[in-house]
Amino acid sequence: MLLPWAGAGAADYVLVPAGSSLVFTAVQQGAKFDSRFETFTTEMHFDPARPEAGRITARIALGSVDTGNPERDGVLQSTDWFAASQWPEAVFTAGRIVRDGPGYRADGTLSLRSVSRPVAFRFRWTPASGKEPARLRGSAALERLAFGVGQGEWRDTTYVGNAVDVQVDIRLQEVPVTDNTVSIINKAANGRK
Repeated sequence: MLLPWAGAGAADYVLVPAGSSLVFTAVQQGAKFDSRFETFTTEMHFDPARPEAGRITARIALGSVDTGNPERDGVLQSTDWFAASQWPEAVFTAGRIVRDGPGYRADGTLSLRSVSRPVAFRFRWTPASGKEPARLRGSAALERLAFGVGQGEWRDTTYVGNAVDVQVDIRLQEVPVTDNTVSIINKAANGRK
């Protein structure tokens, strides 16, 4: 049986668009709804045997939010919410990764709407196998008001809850250490929107 941190050593990785997703779940009027970001990038340096030397950088285009409801998408991009025209992206960076139960925890910082807060991102790692790229599945729990998401009347959590659950399921391709190419997922460009 392979341990969850068994692997071939340290490597640099970039996002493989096909099959990758970044989803968040929130509550509106007592009902959960799922949303996704269609455009984001991920770069990672990781060695499952020595996670403490790892690092992650993810950049999320806030204007690419898709809740399945165009009116709600427009509200989320507005000044009271993501303010996507003023702050077009959110950035998560982690320079500390540790083993955490059957997986790992990346202790990092999320910057959103010019507010930076610590975030613990827990994930499981599946190394590449044959033609299959490496896979990272993880989650983080956030509070939207800690980042100023929801201004004015939207600060009231009666209509839209404060808790936000982020789920990540991404494929990652190993790249040479000298390669600075960043892979961007954009489903609209791939004709899947």
